[in-house]
Amino acid sequence: MKINFFLAVFAMIFFISCSSDRESLSNENIDNTSLNQGENTDFTLKFLDGRKMYVKYHEQEFNFDNTVKAKLFVFFTTWCVPCKAEIPHLNNLNKKYQDNFEVIALFLEENKDQEILAFTQEEKINFPVAIGENNFVFSKVLNVSSIPTMVLFNAKGEKVKEYLGIIPEEMLDIDIQKVVM
Repeated sequence: MKINFFLAVFAMIFFISCSSDRESLSNENIDNTSLNQGENTDFTLKFLDGRKMYVKYHEQEFNFDNTVKAKLFVFFTTWCVPCKAEIPHLNNLNKKYQDNFEVIALFLEENKDQEILAFTQEEKINFPVAIGENNFVFSKVLNVSSIPTMVLFNAKGEKVKEYLGIIPEEMLDIDIQKVVM
């Protein structure tokens, strides 16, 4: 029981530290977009490897140009310690379900492409990484208010679940199984 209490307090400290730092980042960048919550929009996510993904959000429904796989969008930054702790687990899940599922990281940092590239190599991120201003647009559409935040979509582009903070790999695995089966 003491171990569970300790783990809960430890997780809360990490979550709160990233959440408060994220709040200032959010106010700085997301408020600069002209998008209102729930407004229809189309945008393109740009990835470090040059790939692009078109996202259409209309009438509270998502359409991704590549909907053959379920997706877990992970919003985080290079300075978030809980975000770093999730990377090995996300790598495992991305590899385990690679035929039907993909993890996609969305960095909420501007003008730091080289830093993000170095971070992905240092942390051995083995899943696609999106960069740029449209990550902030997507976070606003999804109402992301703290990090780490993960949003799970099935292959049809339907939002299935949202996670806030550090989530055990086993819990994510169970939810991913449900959307890929």
